[in-house]
Amino acid sequence: MLELEKSLKLYREILGFKMEDAEVLHGPGLEGMLVMKLRADDLTIGLSVTAPEFKHTIGPIGNTNHNHFMLKVNDIGPIGDKLKEEGYELENENYIQDKYTFFVGPNGEIIGLSSWED
Repeated sequence: MLELEKSLKLYREILGFKMEDAEVLHGPGLEGMLVMKLRADDLTIGLSVTAPEFKHTIGPIGNTNHNHFMLKVNDIGPIGDKLKEEGYELENENYIQDKYTFFVGPNGEIIGLSSWED
């Protein structure tokens, strides 16, 4: 099931993105896909979510070592704490000291957070 309300809460309220645009695609292999353009400061991401009735059409990606995206954050503590309050399971419970963690988003997307300095 498409978790749109939960997705919007995660990306807007917890991670601080604003939605700039959204559209539902139509056509072979795209029917019902929701594409959201989200922006935080100078970062824009496109979040594409397959409609639930077409999940069976998703093929393998290939290299499973790259099945996530990382967001660099200024202070991981409050974000990690808020994610836990909202029921997200964090892969690294020691996120404040280690300055990173991963979690699974509402639609199965794997998201990493890092506050490492460059």
